[in-house]
Amino acid sequence: MKKQLLLFTFFIAMLTVVAQDTITGWRFPVNSGADSLNANLGTATNKGYDLRYQLVLTPDSDSTINTVYFAEGAETYAAATAGWQDGADLRFWSIKFKAPNYSNFKVYSKQKSDDGPRDFKLQWRLSSTTFIDIPNGTITLANDWATGVVNMLPVPIADQGTGSIYIRWLMNSNTSVNGETVTPDGISMIDDILVTAISSLGVGEVVYTNRISIYPVPSNGIFTVKSTQPMESLTILDASGRNIHSVQQPGSESHINLSGAPAGNYILRVRFNDSDKSYSQPFTIR
Repeated sequence: MKKQLLLFTFFIAMLTVVAQDTITGWRFPVNSGADSLNANLGTATNKGYDLRYQLVLTPDSDSTINTVYFAEGAETYAAATAGWQDGADLRFWSIKFKAPNYSNFKVYSKQKSDDGPRDFKLQWRLSSTTFIDIPNGTITLANDWATGVVNMLPVPIADQGTGSIYIRWLMNSNTSVNGETVTPDGISMIDDILVTAISSLGVGEVVYTNRISIYPVPSNGIFTVKSTQPMESLTILDASGRNIHSVQQPGSESHINLSGAPAGNYILRVRFNDSDKSYSQPFTIR
């Protein structure tokens, strides 16, 4: 019993240290509709912002190119577009979001090219400022979803106040993934974009075991979450604090299938309809 209590306490401490809030994210679950390019993860405000394909006009101004369509993604769909010729330091993917009272930002993404650009670099800026390179933010792509992956890359965002924050994936050379020059037909794709951060106002999490039950525990990745109160959202975090699964408005019961997840320790985070706080509980997949 003491060993179990110690383990439980350790995981709660681990959650406090590493867990980050999802600020914005794109999984592209659908490939049509007015909101199909909008963020489908993150805060309510940030879900109103879309992913854009843009062109540098001057150091202080950009133009949006409305040619984005959808291709097969890493899991569901991905944003895709051609027209990257002569685009070095000019053409880029871009996202916008707001995150007052947050720090310790991290970005995730996956990119792929089909005869499109091979080299990108990540940059960030605040409103009315110029883009700054993100340290270690150079990305080399291939014609697969496993090569051009950005995972938990720190972004040194500070002093953002209530203004907008921008991150872009800037084409960094005119070389294609085939080692030739990018042509107008070369396609670039982007998927699984995620930005996380830690709130300076405090996480505000408590263990709320009298409302939540998970069974079976441990499981093989297939399990059920039940609650005595309706859940507004349900999120699964891995040991690094990354959001690997989320459900909006799951009600009082949700059946989860993470059968492909590695064995290890995870955190269930739930927000209830009758509370402005989130509640967490550790569990194990074997």
